[in-house]
Amino acid sequence: MSGALLTILMASIPITLEQVRELSRQNTQERLQELQYLIAEEGSWTAASSIYPQLGVAADATRKVAGVQRTYVTVGDQKGYTQNNFNLSATLTQLILDGKWWNQISQAGASEDAARGQTNEQRSVSEYEGLRRFYALYVAQRTLDVLKATEVRSGEQVDRATALFEAGRSPKSDVIQAEVNLGNDRINAILQTSTIGSSQSDLAVWIAHSGAEDLAAVEPEAVRGNPLPAPKLEEAVKTAHEKRPLLKALEQTRRASDYGVAVAKGGYWPTLYAQGSYIRQGPEFGTVFTDPSKQNTILFGAHLTWNLFAGFATKAAVNTAIHNRSTAELNLRQATYEVEGDVRRYLRALQAELDATSVARANLKSAEDNLSLAQERFKAGAGSTLEVRDAQLKLTQAELTLIQNRVAVETARANLERVMGLY
Repeated sequence: MSGALLTILMASIPITLEQVRELSRQNTQERLQELQYLIAEEGSWTAASSIYPQLGVAADATRKVAGVQRTYVTVGDQKGYTQNNFNLSATLTQLILDGKWWNQISQAGASEDAARGQTNEQRSVSEYEGLRRFYALYVAQRTLDVLKATEVRSGEQVDRATALFEAGRSPKSDVIQAEVNLGNDRINAILQTSTIGSSQSDLAVWIAHSGAEDLAAVEPEAVRGNPLPAPKLEEAVKTAHEKRPLLKALEQTRRASDYGVAVAKGGYWPTLYAQGSYIRQGPEFGTVFTDPSKQNTILFGAHLTWNLFAGFATKAAVNTAIHNRSTAELNLRQATYEVEGDVRRYLRALQAELDATSVARANLKSAEDNLSLAQERFKAGAGSTLEVRDAQLKLTQAELTLIQNRVAVETARANLERVMGLY
């Protein structure tokens, strides 16, 4: 390992899969969606505000200056005058009947629940993407390990070829070929560091860290042992129906659209509210604002308004709400079909990766045996550098394939669990 590469790896910040999953649940995309939920939550309070009493207080002071006025009640001119007027009032209004208010509150609550479901869905998507990027970095690191091991084996082959050449048992060309192979393996290892750097930046940015951070993926527990079997299709589909946040969000959206129809039909109903006012009014500031025994007026009553014809606006609003409900129902139905398809697709992918990993393990054992045999033949003078090199490349490919398949198993499992709503 070169000194520069060793310095880079030693300076890296170790990070575990669980840390990545936790940070991904708090990244920028998830926070933006959570803000939408908080906005919807405030919308519930706004919708409910109409059922509470409305209290307003007002005060004003005016001064009226009038010039000479001619009046026709009494013949003659009325002199100009100056008049002050002070007002202090408090008005309490309580809504009693409205064809919209309860449905608006229910609609806002359903919209809030839908926003919560979308937030949970985004959190799940963010977590899976963080997991995928973590495993991409882990595979890049393990690939470098394999390439460095291949470089070591190539160096050993150079030593064997040199020793055999010096002993007069093999031609110089075997030494040259072994040295070329060693050089190519070194180049591959050096280039792999670029892949690691790219994977580090992708992961760091996703978990809302600086893209310049040097992260090192710690080997997760899941890839150390044998992989767990895949679940049954029927159980996976049932779990997705029950737990997938997207389906819950769309169900709440459909529910909100039901209330939307009721809200629109509320336009056909009258509005009734009660109102009471306490008013103090007079021409003198002291009397109005300091003497509570004078200038008092109390008003109270009920007010009914009924818009019997709104130019077909109410009818249009009801039809629009019905169309919105149909749209929400179609979206929910289509999303359910797609989730079921995703479960089946990712379950098949997981099973395929499990089968491929089993074959990859057997291939790795065969490649190790093949390399040992080729090296023994070379030492005995019965083989060539080309034969050893071919066995080395097959072993390298088998090692890389097993690493990629083993990680693909866990990535496919995580994707399946995501569409099932398990996180």
